Amino acid sequence: MSINLQLQLSIAPLSCFEAQRCLTHLAREGIVTLWQDQRPLSNDTCLLNLSAECASSESPEWLSERLAAAVWKETGRFVRLSCLVDSEAAEHLFTFEEPDYQRLMPAFRLRMPPLRR
Repeated sequence: MSINLQLQLSIAPLSCFEAQRCLTHLAREGIVTLWQDQRPLSNDTCLLNLSAECASSESPEWLSERLAAAVWKETGRFVRLSCLVDSEAAEHLFTFEEPDYQRLMPAFRLRMPPLRR
């Protein structure tokens, strides 16, 4: 059974081009962006914050891991990501660092379609 989830994502560091690609890819994953903000970190990088919603039957942890892997696959590298998932029952905060990237990417590489360029 699908439930509606509210998401808050923060992703950095990204180039402005990578931020747009992440937004496009998240939309393909069924994530509806309600608002987004790109804050400059330096001349070439930014922090992408977004509020979104989706309908999912996945656990908050699995959804967050899947979205983190999708972002990493889209950028082709590790970026820090935090994901706050708010369901009707509770809020769940997940922060993904480099050890998570090393743990998750082997599992998701075979499950995800190849990068589209």
